Amino acid sequence: MTMEPTQPMRPPQPSFQPAQPTQPGQQGYQPGEQRYQPGQPGQQGYQQGYQGYQPGYQQGQQGYQPAAGPEGWPDARPRLARRRRRRWTVTVFILIVVLIVLAIGDRVANAIAENSIANKIQSSGFPATPSVTIEGFPFLTQLIAHDIHQIDISASNVPAGPVNINSIKATATGVHLNSSFNGATVDQINGTMFIAFSSLASAGDGGTGAGVSLSADGPDQVKITAGIGPLSDTEVAKVSLTGSRQINVQVVNNGSPLSSVLSSFGSFSFPIPKLPAGLQVKSVAVTSQGLQVSAAAQHTTLSE
Repeated sequence: MTMEPTQPMRPPQPSFQPAQPTQPGQQGYQPGEQRYQPGQPGQQGYQQGYQGYQPGYQQGQQGYQPAAGPEGWPDARPRLARRRRRRWTVTVFILIVVLIVLAIGDRVANAIAENSIANKIQSSGFPATPSVTIEGFPFLTQLIAHDIHQIDISASNVPAGPVNINSIKATATGVHLNSSFNGATVDQINGTMFIAFSSLASAGDGGTGAGVSLSADGPDQVKITAGIGPLSDTEVAKVSLTGSRQINVQVVNNGSPLSSVLSSFGSFSFPIPKLPAGLQVKSVAVTSQGLQVSAAAQHTTLSE
């Protein structure tokens, strides 16, 4: 009986599944797996930077996944947008600060110029320190151009012989500064003066005005009512401009017993002081409150 050789038995093959790499440093490790645990320094393949959420990563999935970007790189657009917003914020803040500084500097230069013009007007012969206002904003652009659009000048209680001028107002337009900024020519300046009846009454009786009242009696006349002892009388005085800088108040004698007394009592003259910027008196008129004097000049200078 012939025996056939037997084949040696093979051991059973174990069912082997390769372990999935879950730790940094293992071959085939893919960042972002659900089972990924941050490695520790010193382990093979440890990569720093994966220990927490990093800007540019998207949150919401289990585990952080790199945001979609070109070729798998993290998307830097949110970070760039934040940088742009910060740059714009800083730029706007700097611009606001610069504008505030320029506005303050403009007002300071404006105040210095107004004070300088007021001092120049007074030093040229005006009997009071006027108030000067340079109109227009910004002032520095007008200064650089040597061309100021408008200057307003005013003063109150200006002495003029026996009377006080209650107010003087003038407006100069087209003021052209010279190259050294210490003088200017004026295209046009117009002004008005107001003298109240109370000031005229004080001048008529030597400074007290007691027992005397004045009122308008036409465009160039005033009515003077005065009491002298037990007697009283009403006379008319004519107001006129004599010369270029003098106003005359003259009682018109109507033949009454007190006319001669009131004539010496209520007739007087007073000078108009030297006005700023070459203003010349043009006319005087009687209003319901007092005398209104008009003045004007063209192509003059602030120093006149």
